[in-house]
Amino acid sequence: MTEIKIEYENGKFIEVNLTDYLFFVGGHNKWKRKIIRSLKRFSIAKNLNELEEEVYGENGIEFYYDNKQLKSRNTTILFLEDNMSINKQLSFTKGNLMYQQLTQLQHEIDITTQMERINDELINLELIINQHLSKFSDSISSNLGNKLFSDLLKESLELIYFTEKHEYSLEMINSSELLDEYIKLLEKMINEKEEMVWLVIINPESFLETTDLNLLFEELKRIARETKQLKFFIFSNRSLDINYSIEDIEKTVLLYDTYEQLPEFCYFKESIERHYPDTLNLSSKDLVESFFRISHLVGNSKYDNFYLDARDMILLKVLNSILEVNSSTETSVQQLTKLEKAFLK
Repeated sequence: MTEIKIEYENGKFIEVNLTDYLFFVGGHNKWKRKIIRSLKRFSIAKNLNELEEEVYGENGIEFYYDNKQLKSRNTTILFLEDNMSINKQLSFTKGNLMYQQLTQLQHEIDITTQMERINDELINLELIINQHLSKFSDSISSNLGNKLFSDLLKESLELIYFTEKHEYSLEMINSSELLDEYIKLLEKMINEKEEMVWLVIINPESFLETTDLNLLFEELKRIARETKQLKFFIFSNRSLDINYSIEDIEKTVLLYDTYEQLPEFCYFKESIERHYPDTLNLSSKDLVESFFRISHLVGNSKYDNFYLDARDMILLKVLNSILEVNSSTETSVQQLTKLEKAFLK
């Protein structure tokens, strides 16, 4: 694991260990907002204004990776936070993934050959236009000039999403339909850059279906593992419907009154067992799933409207006790009448 430091206020850093990805969970959204704010501002790669300097200081926002300070101009940070985040990266807009891939085509042999043919045809067109111009002027002639591939993209390109029956503009397509293309473009960009890329994913449950969430998570893990260049961060306000594993425990940062990166699963489980009111009869898989179901409530003193399984409730109380978080769990258990219980059965 490599230590990273993210400045969220002047001289104040969150320091965590990173291999390939991290989950940021917990009941304190203020923490999430501050970290995300720093990530977004750092990604802009421009000098701070006076108001921002009051928050971050005159030195600007400081990020460190493996004890080396990162330069914002040399650090690629991408964000996934809504439908438009994916659509935007697939549109032909300067700086986006699709823009980078299409503009690079100008160096391909088949593209340069075709552009030569187009420009030859433009010369022929000039001759035809000039023949018509000569009918009423001996002094005026036309000059269409050479066309560059980049000119054609800017002036004429329209990207269309097509199905067997219809064609749509990309703006009309749900992000789930474009997720596969997004992943392929991201992987291609990472392989070509040969530099570290950070991807910040914010509340993905709000714009991706369960199957798409799992696809995204598994593909990002694969790309990170194979390239060693992708680092991604997932911020969520509730448990995600993905296949969590025991390795995800040590890759989780709990945000409550303070923050805490969880230890390896074996130590995490031992700590739970020591504080558990009875013998812990949960498999490793069940314990991991239970933790992530209640992770967004840790440190949150107000969750009366949430329904929790009884064992989830116990685990939440155990975690709050370990972390020395003052919160009440009594009102969270919904009492059912005998008839209600019988109805559920």
